[in-house]
Amino acid sequence: MIAGTPESAGSIVEVEQHIGDMLIGIGKAEAYVETCEAPIAEPVVEETVESNDFASMTKAQLEDFGHTIGLELDRRLNKTTLIQQIEEAISTNEVT
Repeated sequence: MIAGTPESAGSIVEVEQHIGDMLIGIGKAEAYVETCEAPIAEPVVEETVESNDFASMTKAQLEDFGHTIGLELDRRLNKTTLIQQIEEAISTNEVT
């Protein structure tokens, strides 16, 4: 948009880009940019997983959770072993 028109100074009128560039170039108008408020992002809440929740997860979900904490799990192992590995990794990370 370009600010200023032949009718009255200070008005805002929409013109084609090349016309606006010409008017700005000769000093008869100034560029005007409409602003809008950005949407406010909601805070991200990390879910904390209790040890009781691991039992309800599938082996694939346990493997995905392991990836989120930097742990590579082998789904060929049984579910109890996977849960133990996750709990050990979590307790090790809390201490350090």
